[in-house]
Amino acid sequence: MGNQSATHEHSRPNVALLGENSPSCLPAAFASRTFCPVAALGTSKTVEAVVDTKSVTITTLDETDPSTLVIPIHQFEGVVVHIQGADEPGAVVARLILKHSDPQLSLLLSETDKPELLAQSWPAWAEALGLPMLVWELGGMIKPIEAYSARPSCAPHPRRKLPLLTGRRPRFLVRRPVGRSAADATVYQGEREIIAPH
Repeated sequence: MGNQSATHEHSRPNVALLGENSPSCLPAAFASRTFCPVAALGTSKTVEAVVDTKSVTITTLDETDPSTLVIPIHQFEGVVVHIQGADEPGAVVARLILKHSDPQLSLLLSETDKPELLAQSWPAWAEALGLPMLVWELGGMIKPIEAYSARPSCAPHPRRKLPLLTGRRPRFLVRRPVGRSAADATVYQGEREIIAPH
């Protein structure tokens, strides 16, 4: 399993089946396997895993060469969701993976044919382990969940307030000249009327 090795003894609780583990009860011990999506990078191995907030202990179930590896939790990149088509038409397989930079150390946390079941366990695992939520795209790229949020690129402009609320005159009234009252008008009372000749 990569260049890392350890032979630490670790007291484990009863080992559960894959999918029965819960991030609300750590440390969680369960039977799992490493997840290596590209065959050229290696093969998946059946393992027993113990996950807690500080480290992950992976014990290979190989009778000829059993080994135990303890990996600090901060060496994992995040909790990634991976969805791909199944063998049956229209069916999918959804996986929740504790991703490591070494594909042979990425640990399968959960696997189901109903992706909606991961809606709660995905953020729960990420929060419990203090790791980011990641998305494994069909093309193989892995992105943080924030890359899919509909956030504006800049802060929105403040909304214009109504003149009724601000007490200011509308702009078109500011440009108009101030009118004169009738008392200020010139009155020609008692003057002789001049009529132009025809």
